[in-house]
Amino acid sequence: MLNDRYQLLFRNLMGLYLNEGKPVGSTALARLPEVGLSSATVRNVMADLEQMGLIRSPHTSAGRVPTQKGYRFFVDSIATFKLPSEGYEASVRSALENDLNQDALLQSASRVLSGMTGMASLVLMPKKESEILKYIDFVPLSESRVLVLLVFNDRDAQNRIVELDRPFKPEELLKVSRFLNEHCSGKTLEQAREFLVSRMAQIRESANEQMLSVISATDRVLQNQSQQTLPFLVTGKTKLLNYQELADSERLKALFQAFDQHNNMLNLLDKSMQAKGVQVFIGNECGSDIYRDCSIITRPYEIDGETLGVLGVVGPSRMDYQKVVPKVDVTAKILESLLKK
Repeated sequence: MLNDRYQLLFRNLMGLYLNEGKPVGSTALARLPEVGLSSATVRNVMADLEQMGLIRSPHTSAGRVPTQKGYRFFVDSIATFKLPSEGYEASVRSALENDLNQDALLQSASRVLSGMTGMASLVLMPKKESEILKYIDFVPLSESRVLVLLVFNDRDAQNRIVELDRPFKPEELLKVSRFLNEHCSGKTLEQAREFLVSRMAQIRESANEQMLSVISATDRVLQNQSQQTLPFLVTGKTKLLNYQELADSERLKALFQAFDQHNNMLNLLDKSMQAKGVQVFIGNECGSDIYRDCSIITRPYEIDGETLGVLGVVGPSRMDYQKVVPKVDVTAKILESLLKK
């Protein structure tokens, strides 16, 4: 714990550094009206803060900058988080309400959050295998081309066009859809596929080639659905070019490769899935030296108590946590409310 004087100086040092990105000297702090201390007193306090490991000097006589420990102390004990402006929630809702498809909604939420924070945004997608299959239907397009319609979790519809090996009448497709809905509705995607695979041999033995052809096509659609989504999506990567501490071409190249290869990020997002509310990971806490000058802010999103994924941002450690953390929190809450629809 820091006494009031130490907290006052540390808070103001963080404020200057987060705003300007330059090492903060004792003279600059002493000039602030709210500090009201001599330069000598400020220097002594800064020396103590450096000894505590909260700040450091990047160069001789260059002023001080926060350490990773300093950032952590600021976020946990000093920062006062400010709710976004009244128009923020309305803007986010307006940008997302037209996305009826679950995957499109999640991608849009990541894109909107990136735009609102000026940072890269990421979203951990729900595991497709755990989606509940609610309804299957077939819409004939021609004699042998059929649109397979799948409804998941009462809120996500997907469709695929398949080619069958012979013409099918609408009443035949209706018969198959009734059979599938009777036995697969309410099952997870994985359970539905297991059921279909287990029934293939039985259907083949009964010489019911009509059902076999359509069910085989449906199984291919379910398999495609379970494999189509990447573990997580990153939006707005180029926004990181705007930050001096990340703008080195080699640093950015390594960051982008880590995003594309999912290096270490999945472990961090799994931690976020197990937590409640917003989590702030700073520097090495992100799980790799690649993120040493970065912070990652995440919040899980859920429906009816079931955690589905994670929404978050990636940016420099020198970010305005007091504004960014509430934006991540509010955007995830809006996402939850729209997913429930």
